[in-house]
Amino acid sequence: MVVQAIEKEPNPLGCDPKREKSGSDTFRKYNYQYHWAFCRMLDEHENGREFAIFVEEHEDVTIADSLSPQKAAFEFNQIKETSQKHTIHSLTKSKKNQQSLLEKLASSSCNKFFTDKISTVNFVSTGGYSFGLHKEGYSFEVIKSGELTADELNKIEECVSKIKGSEGLVSKLAFVVPELPSKGFDLVVEGKISSLISKLAPGMKYDANSIYGCVIRDLNRKGENCYDYKDWPTALKKKAITSKELDAVINLYVSRKPDQNLTTEVVEILKNEYNLKSVARRKIINGFNRYYTKRLSSRDNVIKQVSSSIIHQIAQLSSIHSEAKGLEDDVKKRLTKDILNYFPSPEAFTGAFLYELLEGVDI
Repeated sequence: MVVQAIEKEPNPLGCDPKREKSGSDTFRKYNYQYHWAFCRMLDEHENGREFAIFVEEHEDVTIADSLSPQKAAFEFNQIKETSQKHTIHSLTKSKKNQQSLLEKLASSSCNKFFTDKISTVNFVSTGGYSFGLHKEGYSFEVIKSGELTADELNKIEECVSKIKGSEGLVSKLAFVVPELPSKGFDLVVEGKISSLISKLAPGMKYDANSIYGCVIRDLNRKGENCYDYKDWPTALKKKAITSKELDAVINLYVSRKPDQNLTTEVVEILKNEYNLKSVARRKIINGFNRYYTKRLSSRDNVIKQVSSSIIHQIAQLSSIHSEAKGLEDDVKKRLTKDILNYFPSPEAFTGAFLYELLEGVDI
């Protein structure tokens, strides 16, 4: 049988070259910055660290290492999606009526109210660098200022000295080659989500595509917001994605049903020791299932504190109780309001209590 080749119909819009291609390039460069921020979020989440990541807030990506404005130290990151390999000359050279790249970096972080709270200032470039250490055969992902030659440091000092308040900047400066590739970065981020969940919560069912979609849309929305906010809670809500928000999104799309034997035991306890009918039992079982998933997949320190508090009280009080209901009532009396307020309903608390009773503590 002869298979006829299908002729492709010509694209009328492709018969002449485009006059303007900078729009696509500009979108890709900004899009890369947002995905780089996403990657950093996943890295911080994997390590169980608290964070708030701001996009387009004084720098391309600004990272706070605490949700408390008193405790937070800030990492500033200027992101360059480029094929150009930067040298000290290209970083410090000023063009007509334009600051050099390092002058721009210094301008965003020096002589500011928050300058003393900045821990690191990173210049992140996909094109990499050509410094003295590279000529010696070294190749680092992160190049700190202390690894530069004396001549390179002098040129940087001279460059940023034009910016008021730049004293001390060079010691905080680092040059970073990102792991995230300049093409196909959206697929890389989605794969990183899958890898992260498989590592932290093996056996869980998850929807990496939905997690990716929720977070990247939120990043874009907050990056487009150009308003300033003087109070910290509003700034976190309007301009940042926090460790708690990322944890909540991941938990929303991660699920795993508890072992059938465990579920059966919970049902038996609710029937025999709580004397509950089927509808009331269902509410508690739903709370049990939600808590079960959080305990296995969440990296939020709050859930760890809640779990630890309940386990501690169960261990202290279990010897004087023969039934779960009485033990729960006693445990509840000894928990702080902050722990109890974590749960949206009494049924949610009972579900969590039963999980910790059956799985979290040896009696």
